[in-house]
Amino acid sequence: MSIIILIPAVCCILALFRDSISKAFLNVYLPVFMLLPVYYYWKVAALPPITFSEAALLPLGIAIALKELPRWRPAFSDLAIALFLFSSFYADYLGDKETTWKFELFATLCLAFVPYMIGKLLIEQHGLRIDTVKRLVFLLFLSCIISAYEYKMGRNPFALIFDRFFPGESFAWKTQIRWGFGRVSGPFGQSELAGIILIFGLILAMWLAYYKLWEPRFSRPTWWPFKKSPTIVFTIALTLLMTQARGPWLGTLIAVPVALIGRSKHIVRAAVLTTIFAIVGGAAAYVVLKHYTSGPTTSAEQENAQYRAQLLTNYLPVVKEQGAWGGGPDFPRVGTQGSIDNEYLFVALVQGWVGLATFVFIALESVVRLLLAAIFAPTPADRNFALSMLGIMLGLLLTIVTVFLGNQPYELFFLLAGWSQSLPLKPRKRPKPAFEVVYT
Repeated sequence: MSIIILIPAVCCILALFRDSISKAFLNVYLPVFMLLPVYYYWKVAALPPITFSEAALLPLGIAIALKELPRWRPAFSDLAIALFLFSSFYADYLGDKETTWKFELFATLCLAFVPYMIGKLLIEQHGLRIDTVKRLVFLLFLSCIISAYEYKMGRNPFALIFDRFFPGESFAWKTQIRWGFGRVSGPFGQSELAGIILIFGLILAMWLAYYKLWEPRFSRPTWWPFKKSPTIVFTIALTLLMTQARGPWLGTLIAVPVALIGRSKHIVRAAVLTTIFAIVGGAAAYVVLKHYTSGPTTSAEQENAQYRAQLLTNYLPVVKEQGAWGGGPDFPRVGTQGSIDNEYLFVALVQGWVGLATFVFIALESVVRLLLAAIFAPTPADRNFALSMLGIMLGLLLTIVTVFLGNQPYELFFLLAGWSQSLPLKPRKRPKPAFEVVYT
């Protein structure tokens, strides 16, 4: 039954032949991205394991490479992406794991490089910004409605649906219970990862609401008394709370203020105040967290915080021992700390300092590009969108201090990195000469 993994591939190929790359992206990949879990796979013989996302991304990536590459404009981040992808499988290659490194290469090409190409070559160039945002937000809204079951019942409805198709596969993450309720994870695997996607959806839903890009009410159900836009924003925000994930909550505290800068009448003043808020708030949070993790353990939450604080102490020597290319997925574990709940540390362990340096460069380059897109935006709407994207990226980068970057958020990071490359910049006007010489 696991062969149902190939359904997105078939649908994507049909859409590519019958319609266009844009339709395949909107109608196949985005629903797969927002509604289907990526922890199930189909495996046959020597082929790499294939997930729902990879099944959709493989034909889509081939089509983009064949038709859209002439639009490619070289950037420094392209080299960083290439080196990051190389470092992701090179440690396995050095360890003589011939099968593993090939599988890792396939996975990173599908889940990292293709989303980067989509962001860089497809969305803005084909005028798909609003269509993409509306489709993503509405699909996430549907996912939130389904996921509410997990909060009350303590069982993931997506797992209940798909487990029957993958009876031989076991998924390590089960719904965690906190404060008497299930921590909502939806199709994203884990509550912190769900929180990252929900930050993304919340900011974009707020952007759609601000520009009134939704119709006033739902066409179905007609009996719903409330307007469409606030209903969607409220549902996504409520689901973010239901994840009970403190990392994404902290990420939201920086993502929302940055996204709201573009709505201010005094943008420079708002930007300065937001920066001061972030610095002061970050310093205060560091002091509180330092005290919180150094005292005696009195709760499960404090124990989790101490666990994350001890990761750096225990694993930095391992990072130094692994060298430039890391130790791959089989890096040495320290004591009982087998779970690395910090993406920066995780990349350093698996891909070495080369992988970490390129990952940080991609992140910083994306932040700079989004800042430039906000400063030199041709219209206020473009500036507001660039700042919204900047808030999302900063929220993501803060959240992954507390969790690894996996499943859909991994794809999201590279999609945002590529998208940041394609946002419009206001062309600089050349100064007019003081006088002109006219030849007769």
